Amino acid sequence: MSTGAQVLRAGREWSERLLAVPAGVTGAERRRARTLLGVSTILAIVVVPVVVLIRVTVPDDNQTVLLGLLGWVFYGAIRWLVGRRHAVAAAWLFVGYFVLLPLNSLFIYPGDVANAIDLVFVTLVPVAAAVVLPARHVLAACAIALAELLILAAFTEEVAFSLAEYTAYVVVLLCIISSASYALTMIIDRAFDQADHTRVEAERLADELQVANAELEQRVRSRTNELADALQREQRLSAQLAELSVRDSLTGLHNRRHMDETIDQMFRFAMRSNNPLSVAVIDLDDFKRINDRHTHMVGDQVLRRAADVLASSIRGSDELVRMGGEEFALLMPGTSSLEAVTVCERMRVALEQCAWDDITPGIVVTASFGVATTGTAREVPELVRSADEQLLRAKRTGKNRVLCAEAEVA
Repeated sequence: MSTGAQVLRAGREWSERLLAVPAGVTGAERRRARTLLGVSTILAIVVVPVVVLIRVTVPDDNQTVLLGLLGWVFYGAIRWLVGRRHAVAAAWLFVGYFVLLPLNSLFIYPGDVANAIDLVFVTLVPVAAAVVLPARHVLAACAIALAELLILAAFTEEVAFSLAEYTAYVVVLLCIISSASYALTMIIDRAFDQADHTRVEAERLADELQVANAELEQRVRSRTNELADALQREQRLSAQLAELSVRDSLTGLHNRRHMDETIDQMFRFAMRSNNPLSVAVIDLDDFKRINDRHTHMVGDQVLRRAADVLASSIRGSDELVRMGGEEFALLMPGTSSLEAVTVCERMRVALEQCAWDDITPGIVVTASFGVATTGTAREVPELVRSADEQLLRAKRTGKNRVLCAEAEVA
């Protein structure tokens, strides 16, 4: 910050301190109190060099020195009264100083006569009153000034011109100044009161707006949280619906739709990475007979149990899906035909050895498996068709067995 800026800032701080008024003083009263402090401070500062100058140029002029010292006493009393929220009393003290100025010769030198120029000084009283007093007090100050004028006229020394005419001239001047001072004070007070009312109203509206904004922000936050929660619920529901759309409701396994989406990705990866992809098509043997003999309810229980047995026999990388009815499919990425046959054989044995008496006594459930790998097909439909052909061959050759495309078995 530059030196000039620092000086201006320091000046503003000092001016704020000199013109500081107590809290709660508002409107025209605040304006008058600050004006009173400002004018009285300026006069108090000006008095010092004036007194020094007069003492140097007119050593015997003790009257001016006394007036200067009296002015400082008035200034201290004014600041003390304003600090205690007695601005009107301080203003009257300020006006009183101007009332005493024309009378100084009569008070300081008893028996002396006033100077004609003192009559003109009386006109300063309404001017000072208009600056610092409320409008209703200005008339009282003007009346005091008029009475003071008459008193001074009675004790004024004779001059070359007519004293009566001079006094009448001063009376007219005093009346004009008093009227103007009263009107000006009323206008200024009304303007400041209106400005203060506007300020208070603006502060009230600002407070109401702040409260309304806070309530609006709270509502927006609440609504945003509600929308976020609703969006999360919708996302969860969408995820659940998406999952349900690819899940078989009876067995809990993925369905044919999921298989169609997944096998394409697995097949493309197998082609790019030159890794084998094996697919097994599984069909429960003579399942229609179970439905016919033991009802479809028993058939559903058998399907659920068979799905659990098959799923418990696969590896973590494999994916078992229900194609529909009693037919399942097993996707085995990164698995050669020989490894696929091993996995399917384990599943076949687990299903054959499973106990079914708790569902229906004496029931036996087996399955036939057809296996194909990417070595025998270059497209997904061809791969699935090859597995289907092996399944049909297994069915025709006795069921309850695992058959694989001959080219991969070799």
